[in-house]
Amino acid sequence: MRYRPFARTGVAVSSISVALDGTEEEFSAGDWRDLVHAAFEEGVNTFEIIRPTAALMTGFAEGAAAVKRPLIFVILRIGADADPRETPDWIYDVLNQVGLDRFNMLSLELGDLAPGEVASPALLSAMRRAKDMGQSDRLAVVGAGEALDEPVRSGLFEALITPFNLLSGWRERNLIRSALERQMGVIGCEHRPPALGGLIDDAMEAAKAPNLFKRSRALAGVGTYAFLKRTTGWSIDQLCLGYALTEPAVASVQVRPVDREHLAALAEAGDRDLPASVSAQIEMARFSAESAAAADAHRRRA
Repeated sequence: MRYRPFARTGVAVSSISVALDGTEEEFSAGDWRDLVHAAFEEGVNTFEIIRPTAALMTGFAEGAAAVKRPLIFVILRIGADADPRETPDWIYDVLNQVGLDRFNMLSLELGDLAPGEVASPALLSAMRRAKDMGQSDRLAVVGAGEALDEPVRSGLFEALITPFNLLSGWRERNLIRSALERQMGVIGCEHRPPALGGLIDDAMEAAKAPNLFKRSRALAGVGTYAFLKRTTGWSIDQLCLGYALTEPAVASVQVRPVDREHLAALAEAGDRDLPASVSAQIEMARFSAESAAAADAHRRRA
């Protein structure tokens, strides 16, 4: 596992971090414990606990019991709909149940804020109070799009958790650069965007279409995301993760493994360099997609 500095905190985080989301209702405490054990075996030291259930908290506590506290970086996510009056006590209860004395970071999920809107001042105040009480070392904001512009500029947060992947455009990249300029730590997520599946399927179908010019067959799929299914020795998931890790401003890329085998495959990708041709093919595919979208928009206006 490779490690990267988390902004200027003096802390090193694993290039791959793991989201432990309590909405995985079929996971038992034993499943969570095994996943945490597997993460440590792969060298992962960074976790975000999201919507913790009793099973998740018990499993994490058991899985992390044998690891020295300074070696791990643990984040607790707080939902945009959290009750500010109950948040400090809730954080304290979660700390006790996962067996920690403090969190390295509390993250605030913005939810569906419109551009220019801000998170609940009362909730932000509750999070700052928890930090002042020693329950957390720093605060982060979680979200995507224009709604993040103001929180990043505000100086209220020391870190950013936001989607970054091979479909990310100038807006996402500028947001990350803006966070970096403010010395915020950046964690990427959603390395395999849902929209990618349709783009790959469309590209594969187009490559199968009959063509009068046989020579062009060798170039079928060029400028599309079809190569993600054709790169030898790499799965689509691994290629997407490998690409997200090429962004130097991102300290860690968050993954959501479904089991030990899935985690091992992702960790393997984190330790490898992308094939030389992949970055170029990604840029070609993005340029083609953007050009097609612009042409389609022009046709609709005409």
